[in-house]
Amino acid sequence: MPIITLPDGNQKSFNQPVSIAEIAASIGPGLANAAIAGEVNGTLIDTTLAIDFDANIRIITAKDNEGIHIIRHSFAHLVGHAVKQLYPTAKMAIGPVIENGFYYDIAYKKTFSPDDLNKIESRINDLIKQNYEVKVEVVSKEIARKTFKERDEPYKLQIIDEIPENETIKLYRHQEYVDMCRGPHVPNTKHLRAFSLMKVSGAYWRGNSENEMLQRIYGTAWSNSKELKKYIHKLE
Repeated sequence: MPIITLPDGNQKSFNQPVSIAEIAASIGPGLANAAIAGEVNGTLIDTTLAIDFDANIRIITAKDNEGIHIIRHSFAHLVGHAVKQLYPTAKMAIGPVIENGFYYDIAYKKTFSPDDLNKIESRINDLIKQNYEVKVEVVSKEIARKTFKERDEPYKLQIIDEIPENETIKLYRHQEYVDMCRGPHVPNTKHLRAFSLMKVSGAYWRGNSENEMLQRIYGTAWSNSKELKKYIHKLE
């Protein structure tokens, strides 16, 4: 029976394993709706993963710095989702968070044009408006390798081969699209609204000039449209 200690010192007892989403709901509907992730004994986790031990927890929302980071990382996954729908033969490499935004490295036979970038951004907008659930699954290396072999994603397979045997692998399912990440990510695309794709450039796989050249799609993302407009105005 986990005992959950909140930041204000209050404690909640549960008679079975409990998720961040359930803890947030027990506090109030507003927090349940705003929860993006949780910090459990100093480690960030997804809202749907079960906690079966006593823990100090903090609910992460878009107002937190960690929440902005998670939003940006989740938008990188949305780039992957949109690109694979529009250009099914594209191969996805990595999509990390950077200052003020994110990028995704992609292998594709054709150079992405400004028109392609607009199409990808439009498709992302279509996807996020569906408010679909982002489902996380903790898997073994064997299952992860099988998943991306079936999806014909060679860069993901290279990454999996370098993961230590005892390290957790998480698959994130965005409808038909599957990505791999340490996470956490937003539980639903309703948290993803304020973003803009900025540019495309070339980037060597793993930053090594002896490797193949990939295309890097850059984007910026914020917790709300006001912050996004403020950033775009600053750039201008």
